[in-house]
Amino acid sequence: MEKIIDNHCEDNHREQGEGSPSQEFPHNLRLLNVSKYLFRLRAETPLRLPPYKGSAFHGAFGHALKRISPFYYQEIFEPGNDGAKPKPFVLLPPLEIEEYYPVGHSFTCELTLFGRADHFFPICHAALEFLGREMGLGQDRGKFAVEGVERACPFGADHSPADVSSLSCEDIAASCPISLTDCLTIHLPTRLRLKTDGHLLSRVPEFHIFLARLLGRINTLSSLYGGGRMVELALRDQLISRARERIRLDLDGTDACWHDLPRFSGRQQQWMKFGGLLGSVSWQGTAEDFRPFLSYLAIGEWIHVGGKSSFGLGKYVVARQG
Repeated sequence: MEKIIDNHCEDNHREQGEGSPSQEFPHNLRLLNVSKYLFRLRAETPLRLPPYKGSAFHGAFGHALKRISPFYYQEIFEPGNDGAKPKPFVLLPPLEIEEYYPVGHSFTCELTLFGRADHFFPICHAALEFLGREMGLGQDRGKFAVEGVERACPFGADHSPADVSSLSCEDIAASCPISLTDCLTIHLPTRLRLKTDGHLLSRVPEFHIFLARLLGRINTLSSLYGGGRMVELALRDQLISRARERIRLDLDGTDACWHDLPRFSGRQQQWMKFGGLLGSVSWQGTAEDFRPFLSYLAIGEWIHVGGKSSFGLGKYVVARQG
C-alpha cells in the first residue's frame, strides 16, 4: 500500500528543521493510535449525489457492511449492546459540491479508524469495493471502482517507515505542529455540531466550549478503542478553566454561521435535520495562553469533533502561518 503525505503537516515538519528544539508531550498521547486511508475511486456509470455526500456514503457503506458481514457491521456501526457508543471510524466523503459524476470521473473518500478498529480495515476495504461493484451509490445507484488505497501520513518521505499505517496521537501532534501566535483560527469544511447543556449550539462557540468537546471526544475514543483515558480529569478541568479565563472569541476574524442540511434516514424512515456551523472561527489570546492546547488541537484535525463525526462532520483545519 502506498502512502500519501498530509501536506500541511509535512511543511510544518520541514519548517521546524533539525536544529529546532524538540517538543515534549505527555506520555498519555500514546494511548490512542489513528489510521487514515485515502480511497481513490472512479465512476463506472453516472453517479448522482447530493452537494454534501456524507449521508449517502455513510448509509451505503453501512448497508454494504451488513450485506457482506452482519457481525462486522455490528462491531463497526453499532458498537456496544445499544449502539450508543461513538463509532470507531470517520468516513469523509468527497467535499466537492458537484452533484453529477460522469463515467470516468475520479473522486476520493477518506476512512479514519481509531485504535483497535484498525483491524477492521480489510473488511471496510471489501465493503467499499462491494458497494461500488454490486450495490451502487446515490440516487441512480451509480457504480464505481476502487482504483487504489493510500495511507495518510503526517511525516515526510524520509521520516515514515513504509510498513507503518497506524500512528499514535503523539506522532500526529509532533508532526503537525501549530505555531504559537496570539490568534488561533480554524476552518470548518464540514458542518460543526456541538452541544451545550443538551442542546445544539447554533452560535459560534467560545474556545472553552470547543475545547471541552474536543477533550471529551479524545477521552471517549482513547477509553473505548485505545489504552485508557488520555486526558486525566484534573488536567481536563485545568485546561478548560484556562481556556475560559484567557481565550476570547475574535468576532472580526470569524465568519462561521449555521447551515441547515436535511437528510433522509433510511434506518429511521424519516427526514432529519443535519445542520451545523460552516466557515471560520477565530479566537484571541497570547501565544503562551494557547501553548497547552496545541497538541490536542492537532489531534482533533484527524479525529474530528462534535456530533455525526462518522458522517465526516466536525472536520476542522487549523490555519498555520506561512
